[in-house]
Amino acid sequence: MDDLVAYLSAHPVVLVVLAAIALVLIYFVIRKMVQFILVTILVLLVIGIVFGYGYYHYSGEPERFPETVREVVDKIGDQRERIIEAGKDVVEKVGETIKEKRDTAEQR
Repeated sequence: MDDLVAYLSAHPVVLVVLAAIALVLIYFVIRKMVQFILVTILVLLVIGIVFGYGYYHYSGEPERFPETVREVVDKIGDQRERIIEAGKDVVEKVGETIKEKRDTAEQR
């Protein structure tokens, strides 16, 4: 250990480089931790809002709650066909565009 201290005091450039590397590593670790914490807080906030919204509707009219859920499911079912048809149209258009570009590339 004394040899390491003596070497670092004799070569301060090495000490500066090691300190810079340590600071960069610490920076990246802290940045990832902060990012993870922020994402976790956001997810927990969204989950809390969803549960709060559900509790608010359920506690307001618990006997009507199943009817409300059925109404929402029926609305989604009604719109499902329209969404599926729109999706099919988009897929067909994209397929035609790809085929046209492939034919154009083959002609060159």
